[in-house]
Amino acid sequence: MAKPKRVGIYVRISRDRKGQELGIQRQEKACRELCEQRGWSVHKLYPENDTSASTTSRKKRPQYTEMMRDAKTGVIDAIVVYSIDRLTRRISELTSFLDEQKEYGFQFATTEGEDTSTASGRMILTIKGAVAQQETERMAERVNAALLQRREQGKPHAGGKRQFGFEAGSHFRELDDEETKLIRVGYQMLMSQKTPGDVARLWRDRKTTTPEGRAWTIQSVKRVFRSQRTGGIVTYKGQDIGDSIYPSPLKREEWENVQALLDSRATPAAQGSGKRKHVYTGFLKCGHCGAPMRVQWATIQGRTFRRTFCHSAQGNGMGGLGCGKVSRKYDWIEERLNEVVEAALSKRKPKPLPTPDVDLAAEITGVESRIRLLRLRWKDGQMEDEDYYDSLTHLRGQLQQLRTREAAAVVAVAQEETDALAVWHDDNEENLERRRAIVASVIKQVEVYSIGRGRRKPPEITSIKITPVGAGTEAGEE
Repeated sequence: MAKPKRVGIYVRISRDRKGQELGIQRQEKACRELCEQRGWSVHKLYPENDTSASTTSRKKRPQYTEMMRDAKTGVIDAIVVYSIDRLTRRISELTSFLDEQKEYGFQFATTEGEDTSTASGRMILTIKGAVAQQETERMAERVNAALLQRREQGKPHAGGKRQFGFEAGSHFRELDDEETKLIRVGYQMLMSQKTPGDVARLWRDRKTTTPEGRAWTIQSVKRVFRSQRTGGIVTYKGQDIGDSIYPSPLKREEWENVQALLDSRATPAAQGSGKRKHVYTGFLKCGHCGAPMRVQWATIQGRTFRRTFCHSAQGNGMGGLGCGKVSRKYDWIEERLNEVVEAALSKRKPKPLPTPDVDLAAEITGVESRIRLLRLRWKDGQMEDEDYYDSLTHLRGQLQQLRTREAAAVVAVAQEETDALAVWHDDNEENLERRRAIVASVIKQVEVYSIGRGRRKPPEITSIKITPVGAGTEAGEE
């Protein structure tokens, strides 16, 4: 076989915590010494630092990909590595490498003396590759077992960014007192029919920011309350394992109450309760063609005002487009509709608070006791691991269902609106969605008709047709 003229050296190390690249430097030195002994000329180095090649790694290896491309196109005619486990720890990848070597004819060598020119040499190399893969898989099993044991002991994952409510550098073991107080105040607000927007505004007023130094928004507040760490819940591979042994801003039951509350608001809502900028957007229909009418700010002859109009490019829900014949000032329509909503709310009587159908506390306590007894039996060696985890999964599923039902009952009580009229009069921008939900309980739709051009007197009330909730499309209130 001809002597290679353009050799590529591939060096890799799985973990380099300090970033000093000492491991790949030692590999490179040994590979260059091998090339010098054989009289091979080194053409290019392909270094892959802090990069795993195991079956459990999802990290890409761009240098390995580039090296194989160069070998296939003839840029290099030989590959040298320190050992086979530096090249790969996947038997499937090794098999593919050997097939490509045979197809494209490039040479291969390691400092440990593997020979791929013979069938027996390739077999030995394949066996070594299988041993390397087994080693990484057994290592992953040991690591996963250790992680699971720590989670079972109530020790959460200590890595990741700092989370609001926990002391910086404490690895989620110590609470920040001031931030914890704000989380608890936020919890009370949410359970008292306030919104994440109300909480964000309060936290901004208290001169606090997110751990990244940004201003609080609705989404960043939700992330705090959605985090399982906030409720002291330990997870493993996305599964609820148990409660943390360290303090947390909220109790598990409180955290589950918040989840039920946020989930109830995330479900498909009634008409008109989507993200809008105006209270009645989505309720207004063109009286001529039935297409939804838009609301926007307009400036005409130096005067700025809001208008609602039928857009000729807007679908009318019947396979056609809007007629574009209706354009009206929005403020007059808004005032008339506000009168209708307020009149309806003033007639309402406060709803009695619902009472839970079943007291679930005893059932929850019973399942928790069964879990504790199960854990004691497993620790005493009276149960096999497989039986323990199967039984534990089943009991935790029951416990989760009971707690969800209990949380839903708490939220149902908290969601009873004690004074809808007071909520309606709060025209703050962050209260818009709650006001629209109130509108959806009163008004089904509003048909808007054209009043012509050049009118100076106020429009007639008959220029809009209001269909209240519960009425048919033909019957309405004018």
